[in-house]
Amino acid sequence: MAEVLRERGAEVCFFGSESGLERALVPEAGFELYALPLSGLAGGPGRQARALALFARAVVRCRSLLRELQPGAVLGVGGYASAPAIAAARSLGIPTFIHEQNSVPGKVNRVAGRFVREVLVAFPEAARRFGRAVRAVHVGMPTRRQLFRASREEALRRLGLEPPVVLVFGGSGGALRINLAAAEAFGEATPYSVVQIAGRRDFPSLSTRNPRHRILEYAGDIWDYLAAADVVVIRGGAGSLFDVAAVGRAAIVVPYPHHRDDQQLLNARYFVERGAAELLPDREVDSKTLRARVERLLGDRERRHALASSMRSLATPRAAEEVAGRMLDAGREGTG
Repeated sequence: MAEVLRERGAEVCFFGSESGLERALVPEAGFELYALPLSGLAGGPGRQARALALFARAVVRCRSLLRELQPGAVLGVGGYASAPAIAAARSLGIPTFIHEQNSVPGKVNRVAGRFVREVLVAFPEAARRFGRAVRAVHVGMPTRRQLFRASREEALRRLGLEPPVVLVFGGSGGALRINLAAAEAFGEATPYSVVQIAGRRDFPSLSTRNPRHRILEYAGDIWDYLAAADVVVIRGGAGSLFDVAAVGRAAIVVPYPHHRDDQQLLNARYFVERGAAELLPDREVDSKTLRARVERLLGDRERRHALASSMRSLATPRAAEEVAGRMLDAGREGTG
C-alpha cells in the first residue's frame, strides 16, 4: 500500500512499535518509521497498568507527530501501534481508515472500527463480523507486486534449486511445531528440494543432514521462493495465504491453534472450502504426517494443479490500489 501511495505522489511514513519487526523492515523498504514504546495487555495487573500508561503516552506522541506531519489520511492495520495512531488522528479530525487482514477482526480493530471513516477488509466475511454500526468494505488483501510478476524459471535459476521444490514457511516469527517436524521430516535424503524458512526465533536450533534441504532464517525475496515451489506448507495468516494466492501454488495450511477466536482456522477455511488449499490441523503435525502429506501432493499432478488454479483465482491484485485511492480521495477532501 505504501509503495502504491508513493507512486501516486503521496509522502508515506509509518508509526510502529520499538520492539516489532517493522523497526528494521520499514527503513529497509525506504520509508521513515516513527517508533513508539508499546506493549500488549497480556499478563498480570502490573504489566497491564504499564501497557496502558505506554498507550496514553503513545497517543500524546502521535498527536504531536501528526500535527507536525499534517497527513491527509491515516491507515491502521491492527496491532499495538494502530490504536494510539487512530485515536490521535481521530481527535485531530484527520480522516482515518483501518485495514483488517483476517476473517475475524482483531481486538484493536473491533474497537477502533467504530471511530473511523471506513474499515477495509481482506475477507468478505470480516465485513459482516464488524456489524451494521461500522462501514466495512471488502477490498481484498494488498499484496506485493513482485508476487504477481514472479517467474518460476527465473526463480529456480536465481535460487539454484532443482525441482520439484517444497517450501515450508511458518511466518516471520516462525512456527516451532512446524519447524521441528519439517527439520526431522526432510533432514534425511529427499528426491525433491526443500526450503524451510524458520524465522529468527527457531533458526538457531535447527539443522539438517540433507543437501537438498535448506533452512533459512529469513527471506526478503519470498516471491522467488514461492514461485519456485510446487507445494507450500504455511500457517493460516492472511498475509501468507494471499501471498501464495498471488503466485498460485498448491498449499497445505496449518493454522495456529491458540487464537481465542480461531482466526487462522477461519482464514484457512475460506481457501479450503473454495478448493484452493488443504488443511492440516496443528495437533496432527509430526514428521511422518508432514512428509506423507507433502509427498502425496507432489505425486498427484492433477490435484496440485487444481489447488494452484483455485488459489490463484482468490488473489486480489487491485487491493492496494483500492486502499490507496480511498485514502487519497479523503486527503483531497480535507484540503479542497
